[in-house]
Amino acid sequence: MLACIEGIYRCRALEDFPREVLHHLRKIVACDLSGYNEVNMTRKRLVVVFDPPREDLGPLLERFGQHMHEHPVINYFNETGDGQALKISDFLTAREYHSKGIYSDFYRHIQAEDQLSFAVRVESGFMIGIAFNRHERTFTEKDRIRLNLVRPHVIQAYLHAAELAGHSEHKSDLEAALHRSGVGVIALDRTGGVLHATPGALDCVSRYIPVPESSSPVLPDVLVQWALHKNGSENETPYIVSREQSRLSIRRVRNEDRMLLLLSEDTGIADIKHLERYRLTPREKEVLGWVAQGKSNSEIATILDLTLGTVKLHVERILVKMEVENRTAAALIARGAMA
Repeated sequence: MLACIEGIYRCRALEDFPREVLHHLRKIVACDLSGYNEVNMTRKRLVVVFDPPREDLGPLLERFGQHMHEHPVINYFNETGDGQALKISDFLTAREYHSKGIYSDFYRHIQAEDQLSFAVRVESGFMIGIAFNRHERTFTEKDRIRLNLVRPHVIQAYLHAAELAGHSEHKSDLEAALHRSGVGVIALDRTGGVLHATPGALDCVSRYIPVPESSSPVLPDVLVQWALHKNGSENETPYIVSREQSRLSIRRVRNEDRMLLLLSEDTGIADIKHLERYRLTPREKEVLGWVAQGKSNSEIATILDLTLGTVKLHVERILVKMEVENRTAAALIARGAMA
């Protein structure tokens, strides 16, 4: 029993749960064929798994659905909500059972003369049923007790696997959003070792700073030293590396015993070739590129490592040269030129 429960809790992937739970439960209740049925009305999810696998039963499942109202254990559960382990033979004699359409159209084909099953209602509109079929009516009270003892653990193990699946989905969504938006995260331990990184983050760093060759993910020493510098704060000037028409900005945020490096790559500093008639200087073109991306003067000052006054002066000169009244008009012209 303990080994069965331990095995059920070891399942981490929700999609593997049906087969895993049947595999371990069959170790405590022998049968000829076991089945897992999951009905989730909220998610429109229906899962039917047999152990051993029976691909030939697919066409018969429709017949089972047509006669499901004849199943005494299912009826009892629907009426009372009591999902304890029960046998068909608790309700029907062999003669009564054989007279039912559910036997002639389904159970007869799998040679199931009796079935011991239990059900769990996870939440409203969501239930799981697990059944064990034998060719003879030989289930014992010990079989019933074992299933009733393990039943609460099946519920908790499923909820645990579902929670892990939800965390995995959230993690995947966040990683995809960060990657799509040009933002990455690298987590470091206290020594500067890489704990984990969002997809593409390490590759992004390597495009700007040479990364040492290693069998495991590592960062350049200069970046590690900056990241672990104790006198820094979250509001400090970011670590910025430029190359041609793009720029990598790295900020650090401490999270308990980890250091998070927040990467932001801006690739919109393209040379604005179609604006030559305005006679902008290279620095003015660079400032205009950031204005076109919606950056404020203070943000541009941080990115370009300039004073706020210098940026304001560049913006004023840009507006005069482009003969526009405000930065919004200049940004529209710049975006059109870069399109």
